[in-house]
Amino acid sequence: MTRTAIGLAILLGLLLYGCGDSSHGTIAASTPAPQGGASFSLRLAGVDAGDFVSARMRIESVQVSGGGAVLADAVLTPEVDLAPAGQAHLLASFNVPTGIEEVEFAVAFAGGTLSTSKSKLDVDARCQTLRLAGKVNRIAERRHAVIQLDLARSFIAFGAGLTLVPHFQLVY
Repeated sequence: MTRTAIGLAILLGLLLYGCGDSSHGTIAASTPAPQGGASFSLRLAGVDAGDFVSARMRIESVQVSGGGAVLADAVLTPEVDLAPAGQAHLLASFNVPTGIEEVEFAVAFAGGTLSTSKSKLDVDARCQTLRLAGKVNRIAERRHAVIQLDLARSFIAFGAGLTLVPHFQLVY
């Protein structure tokens, strides 16, 4: 083979390899959310900060679904500090069509940084997605649902940083 033919074969091989099967950047099709119904919000709060003076977490995605439809899939607050007591950050707003009794929540974290008075540690949260379900009649009592993440129990030392192992509950 000549040099040109070998070069073309390598180039063709690289092009074919680069076009392999990948789901990167694809979004699963979903049923559009029906309009109307009651309007609610999903919030995230930190509880029991323990030794943490700051707990800054990046939110990768939020999805609210119910009745086979996606009701919300946009992150309204992409970064939150969960250490201050009494603060519940707005993650999503959504409308629940009449007749739906339960909604599902999925919240994925991109990572974060936690600080104590003596140190600052990076958080690996890539593999953690909070998945919860809430009764619409309970959410309607205060027009929101709040995910409470227990900070003192949810972060485990791993290597030079922390890993998120979430302990949480949904309150209305």
